[in-house]
Amino acid sequence: MPRLNDNYSSNNQRILSKALTIAGIEHLQKQCLYADYYPDFVFPGHKLVVEVDSSKNTGNSANKAEQETDTQERDSYLNELGYQVVRYSNQAVKNCTKGVVLSIQRYLTTS
Repeated sequence: MPRLNDNYSSNNQRILSKALTIAGIEHLQKQCLYADYYPDFVFPGHKLVVEVDSSKNTGNSANKAEQETDTQERDSYLNELGYQVVRYSNQAVKNCTKGVVLSIQRYLTTS
């Protein structure tokens, strides 16, 4: 499966995409639409979605609660489609990229 164009909303998504490519892990990013939702990275053959949680998930408590509800709804929808959703923080991607890639590899080999 070809890697599609670099359509990222964060530098950390670019970092992770480059690391996945270097590791030889084919992935799709920001191209697959699931009910008005574009997951950060999709591994369709493994039914895996990887999200890099952005700093957009910050703000006042009412906004955070709404974002958490939206996230839960998206995750539930993707789970209903048979996808497992895995989330990594920006900090993890930035500071421990190799560990994130190894974690994704584990998910891919067990699915």
